[in-house]
Amino acid sequence: MACLGRDGLLLVGEQGACQGTAPSVAARSTVGSGSAALAGFLIAGGDGPGALRSALAHGAAADRLPGPVMPAPSDLRQAEVRITRDLPLDLPLAEPGTP
Repeated sequence: MACLGRDGLLLVGEQGACQGTAPSVAARSTVGSGSAALAGFLIAGGDGPGALRSALAHGAAADRLPGPVMPAPSDLRQAEVRITRDLPLDLPLAEPGTP
C-alpha cells in the first residue's frame, strides 16, 4: 500500500492492483491519519480492495477528528470511498504540501 496524498492510496497485492480515494474533507488534524489508515487496512485482512476501502475510511475519519484520535466505527464512511482497478497510469500527482 502506498499513499498518494490527496490522490488516495494505491495497493498492489496478491489480488492485483487497485487505487482508491475518499472524499476530500477539511482536515481538523492529519496527525495519526496514516496510522489509522494502516490499522484499517490490517483490521480488514491486509489485502485486496476491501482492505484498501477500510484503510481509506479510517484515514479520512482520522482527518476529521481533533488531534491524534483513532476513529471509532461510527466515524467511518466506507460508502463514500471509491475503489477502482482501472489504474490512472497518467495521473499527475500533486506537489507535496499542496491542497
